[in-house]
Amino acid sequence: MPEATQVARSVWEQNAAPRHRIQWCPGCGDYAVLNAVKAALTTLELTPSELLLVGGIGCSGQIRNYLNGNSFYGTHGGALAYALGAKMANPELTVMVMAGDGDTLAIGIENFVHVCRRDPDITLVIMNNGVYGLTKGQDSPSAGLGQPDWKASEEHPPFIDPVEIALASGATFIAQSFSGDPKHVSQMIVEGVRHRGFAVVNDFSPCVTYNKLNTYDWFRAHVEPVPEGHDPSNKEAAWELTRDFKRREKLPLGIVYRRPHTKGEAKRLPLWPQELTQTSIERLLKRLR
Repeated sequence: MPEATQVARSVWEQNAAPRHRIQWCPGCGDYAVLNAVKAALTTLELTPSELLLVGGIGCSGQIRNYLNGNSFYGTHGGALAYALGAKMANPELTVMVMAGDGDTLAIGIENFVHVCRRDPDITLVIMNNGVYGLTKGQDSPSAGLGQPDWKASEEHPPFIDPVEIALASGATFIAQSFSGDPKHVSQMIVEGVRHRGFAVVNDFSPCVTYNKLNTYDWFRAHVEPVPEGHDPSNKEAAWELTRDFKRREKLPLGIVYRRPHTKGEAKRLPLWPQELTQTSIERLLKRLR
């Protein structure tokens, strides 16, 4: 790695790694996502002051502790809502959401659908492992990959494909990656951040502790790159791609759909300066000291 790149990547580790012991299980796919995010932010030449990381509840949300910079950790299922509010307040800020499949596709699915519809300039990285790793491995809505006889029950929720939900809900950038190939994960994150609109990167991030079926080896046998001839700007082609891969029991890696952003420039929310002229925040600051 060139020396300049090493220096740039170290910016994202300062004051982060020394203070926070990484709490993921050895071999967790989230390690690769962490390294991919560092590489992507270096490629994008972003500084910590230009980025807000919003973490979801779960193992995935810990990633914000391992990167230098501004971050926010809210309630379960609310990561996208908080990210949208931050982007509305400061449109010039680069906002990334690092969340899990349970956080995004279960309690937070209403936020996921409506943020897809609104199409804000936010990037969502889903660390998808099919389980709730933080609470000892219960099935999440993305459990059931590779199990054609999967039956929904109280313990096993009906399967949800985040790519299909994002396509149906109006997201303008949808891609998939696999933690077994961190370089490709980084490329997808870079493309997602550069896209002017809502970008979804669904990363297959194996849980080595609780998901004994969808392992690294299982994914290596089932993932395939998106064909070179695929036109990601054609929504019907994107749907046909997902149907074809599903028929063959494979998972596409790459950009499934990307539509140029057509909305106007976002504007900062009004603050009504005349109402804030006499406002003092000293009382609030005293409570925080």
